[in-house]
Amino acid sequence: MKFVPDTEYFSRLNKEFKAIMKEIRKAERIIIFRHTNPDYDALGTQLGLKTYLKDNYPEKEVYAIGDIVNSFVPRIFPYMDEAKPEIFEKPYLAIVVDVADTKRISMMNFKNATGIIKLDHHPEVEEYATISCVHPEMAAAGELVTLMLESMQKSHEYISAEAARFLFIAIVGDSGRFLFSDVSPMTMRLAADLMQCGINKDAIYQEMYFTSIKEFEFKKWALTHYHVSKGGTCYYVLKDEDLKELGLEPADGKLQISLFRNVEGIDAVASITEYKDESKFRVSLRSSTKIVSKVAQMYNGGGHDFAAGCELKSLDQLDSLIHELDVLSKVNPGE
Repeated sequence: MKFVPDTEYFSRLNKEFKAIMKEIRKAERIIIFRHTNPDYDALGTQLGLKTYLKDNYPEKEVYAIGDIVNSFVPRIFPYMDEAKPEIFEKPYLAIVVDVADTKRISMMNFKNATGIIKLDHHPEVEEYATISCVHPEMAAAGELVTLMLESMQKSHEYISAEAARFLFIAIVGDSGRFLFSDVSPMTMRLAADLMQCGINKDAIYQEMYFTSIKEFEFKKWALTHYHVSKGGTCYYVLKDEDLKELGLEPADGKLQISLFRNVEGIDAVASITEYKDESKFRVSLRSSTKIVSKVAQMYNGGGHDFAAGCELKSLDQLDSLIHELDVLSKVNPGE
């Protein structure tokens, strides 16, 4: 059954938000972290929050750090702040967005953190924060942060067009352009609120879904190298030599997974990408009818019900992975 927020729900949220904003407002230095191999939600939420804090609290030192995805930076997002050793030497408040567990935090360093705030929409995996605000019912971490900033705004505070642009990208990205089952009326309302902050929705969509020749060639490759199992699982495998031939970074490997998501006869989709330097394959899983996170958890991963990820030590595990996806029962995500 779909989640329907009530008065008690918003009362609990406001208590969480007040505790978080109290820590943010008293902190002189803040470092915002997010997950490695970032997507639109991770980057948009991180940079949206940073921009909001710099707009409203210019006296604070605020840093956004982490690895980058070349297809996103600097075309859509600015470069990250450099994670110099000296920024970690003085006390700071750590804020972590869109990360369920510490092993996925990019450039994690809590050495001199006075506190750790977790803002996330993934199911709880690891309790690593001093204050956790975890709400899997939300479509994106950007939705959670937008609601927090709106709810806790003081009279002199505002969401600038730049901050709104980042947060809008976050929500659009993780909601699949508002197509996924976890999109709620609140998701749509918050996106509308961000649009009223002066952003150019059409320009944002053009930036997010613009296709370069390289990306087009990758799409052609995916359409000629996919496999479909007897159980309705579609997958493609990108080896290191394929990445080099296509001029791609390993982080780009999952970008064509949505091509197959709503194709007749396909119940689950997997992209398997080699990370040669790490001696492993990273797997992205998507489905509209199967809770693929159950399979991700079998392979040292996790995520949302219908969008998850995991790792394979080698392709010797591939047949087992596909079999587990094949035998998953279907559910109705709208119920």
